[in-house]
Amino acid sequence: MSATFNEISAKLSSKNPLVIMAKNINISNYYYIENDFDNLNSYSLYICKLSNFPKDFSPDKIINLLIIVDVDNECDLFKLKNCNILMLEQNKISLYRLLEDLQAVINVKANIIASSNNIISAISKNGSIDTLIDIIYEYLKNPIIMTNAANYLCACNTGDSKINDSIWENYIINNYPDPNYLDKIYYDIKFLQSISKENNPHIIDYLDIMDHRILLCPIKINNLDMAYLYILESNKPFNRDDIKLVNTLKKLLAPAIINDPRFSYCNNCQLDSIFYYLLSSYNVKPYFLEKTCEILNLDLHSNFFLININFIDKDTTSSDLKNLYDLIKSLFYNQLVFIYEKQICVLYITQDKKYPNNSKIESEHFLDLCKRYKLVVGISDIFFNLHNTKLAYEQTLKAIDFSNDSDSKKPIFYYSDFMLTNLVYSFLTNKNTNNIVDLNFIEFLNSASEEYVQTLKAFINNNGNIKKAADELHIHYNTLKYRLNKINALYGMDLDNLNYIIRLKLSYIALDFISNT
Repeated sequence: MSATFNEISAKLSSKNPLVIMAKNINISNYYYIENDFDNLNSYSLYICKLSNFPKDFSPDKIINLLIIVDVDNECDLFKLKNCNILMLEQNKISLYRLLEDLQAVINVKANIIASSNNIISAISKNGSIDTLIDIIYEYLKNPIIMTNAANYLCACNTGDSKINDSIWENYIINNYPDPNYLDKIYYDIKFLQSISKENNPHIIDYLDIMDHRILLCPIKINNLDMAYLYILESNKPFNRDDIKLVNTLKKLLAPAIINDPRFSYCNNCQLDSIFYYLLSSYNVKPYFLEKTCEILNLDLHSNFFLININFIDKDTTSSDLKNLYDLIKSLFYNQLVFIYEKQICVLYITQDKKYPNNSKIESEHFLDLCKRYKLVVGISDIFFNLHNTKLAYEQTLKAIDFSNDSDSKKPIFYYSDFMLTNLVYSFLTNKNTNNIVDLNFIEFLNSASEEYVQTLKAFINNNGNIKKAADELHIHYNTLKYRLNKINALYGMDLDNLNYIIRLKLSYIALDFISNT
């Protein structure tokens, strides 16, 4: 337990003390003394009356004194060397209250030590973020919300009493804040960071939309905002001790969130927040989306598709993510770029109802970037309503997942190229193999020559286009027709029927899945 001489002076500032300081040192205890001025130490604060203070007092080390002026000052205390002195007039203080104040200012350190030890113990036992927030609540006694950098709620503790603040009540229910509140929060975060390099807690108020003030504390890793602690002043007023406690605890929380995928670097803007909400929520509230789009001047309806950029190396750092984000944003400067977990997404807005010219997406610069950073990219189908962003995101993940079985050496994969693959996968996961695999096709694979197998595969992959298949196989058009007629005669395959060709294509995909698993 300790507090600096400066901290004690500040705590007693309302009593207008006269302060003389030789050195700002830590003080771990205090004593009231009357006449025993021998054997004093430098880590305690000694309280005495001026009437009892020895005129010949001359210590050879730093001594901390709180002198209550009860008589006319006959001692020239300014001549004392090696002394930190606080002087208070007796008629302005109560000795009992003074001792209470000193206990409070020194005891806050005890609270910090106790809560820190409890958090360290919880972390050592792999305690969850919820457990850590519960420990902090026990010391602060006010409702706490912990969010990621996109302000999406990850943990909270509101105690047993009702919050009585509709903004926070809805925040906890929906995991996403009111758009007007979010707009104010991001303004304050940017403003506070612009005037201070320290990520210290700050008290802010939005009393036009809320009933209580908020204590905001960013949690940084490698100087990047990764999370935020918000404390609501609903149960008891904030004091300096709360700020000190939160300022200490934030440093202990940082290691606990490093490996949690919910806490990832984002650019600290509402764009990141709304898309994190869209991708994380299974039940998007229309009000949140529409109001945020209104604030951001973002179209709810347009021709969109989603580009999802993933690191192949899953151990990517937040600094790597930030560097890549800056590069992607400069490349897609007229599109909406945001971060979700450890992925960089681009909401591409186009005037066409089909993919635009792919020169920008598959430009030499972007392909080089993918190679340099070891990236794999999934691209969704076109969609027309932001409510469908999550479905588009899932398409990008499937494109990336199915790309593992692709022969393509390019890092960019379109979901549209894997639609049939996804259909087959859905059949197989429901164990409907017999409904999708043609039995004649199985017989063909088991008995036909490798030459004929490759012939049929090229024909199917080119969707029944004989000329393209012949060019791919480097054989004459008539040679391919002869082989196809032979396959039809031996195995009863109607290769002039487009529906049958599609079924064979599905069979090929299904058997590839089965052989790979």
